[in-house]
Amino acid sequence: MAPPSNRAKTSDDGLLTAAQVFNALSEVRPVNAILVEESPSNHTDLHACWPITEPASYFTAASGGLGFGLPASAGIALGERETGRDRPVITVMGDGSFQYSVQSLWTAAQQHLPIVVIVLRNYEYAVLKSLAALEHISNLPGLDLPGLDIVSLAKGYGCDAARLYDLDGIKKATAEAWTKSKPTVLEIPISPQAPPLS
Repeated sequence: MAPPSNRAKTSDDGLLTAAQVFNALSEVRPVNAILVEESPSNHTDLHACWPITEPASYFTAASGGLGFGLPASAGIALGERETGRDRPVITVMGDGSFQYSVQSLWTAAQQHLPIVVIVLRNYEYAVLKSLAALEHISNLPGLDLPGLDIVSLAKGYGCDAARLYDLDGIKKATAEAWTKSKPTVLEIPISPQAPPLS
C-alpha cells in the first residue's frame, strides 16, 4: 500500500527512518519490556537506540533464518504469563520477516497475549538486496514487496492493527497497546535503507 501524501516529512522520500521509529519506541517502552528483534536490515539502528540493560530482555535469532520473531514473541509472552512476571513483549521486525510465520498471530490472539508487533514496512527484502549487491547479482526477482496489507492480515488473525506515519501516532498507539489483552500490530512505513554487508 502506498503511503498517503499527508505523512510526516522526515527523510528524502518523506518517510520515517528506522532510527526515528526506534527512538520513539524507546521513549514509551516500559522499563521491564522484553524486546524480540527480527529486522535484519535495521538491527544496527535498533541496538544504538534501544540499549539492552537487563538479562533475558532481548531475543533474536543467531543465524540467517527468518520466521523467528512472531512465534518467539508468543512463546515468551506465554512464559511470562506462566511465571507470573508478565513483562511486556515487543517485537520489531521487517515486512519481509513478518511473512514467514504470520500465522503465529492467531495463536497470540487466541491466547490473549498483549504483545506489540512493530512491522517496519520498507517494501522490500533490503538485507537480501544488500547480499545480492555484495555478490554482484543484479535484477534478482522477488525482493520487492508491493501490495501487502499488513494491517488487514493482522486484523484477520484477531489482532488490533494500525498503519502509522508519524512519531506522535507511534508513541500513542504503542502506549495504548501495552494496556490491551490481545496482540497489536503496528505497521510503520519507513525509508528503505539497504545495510552494507562488505
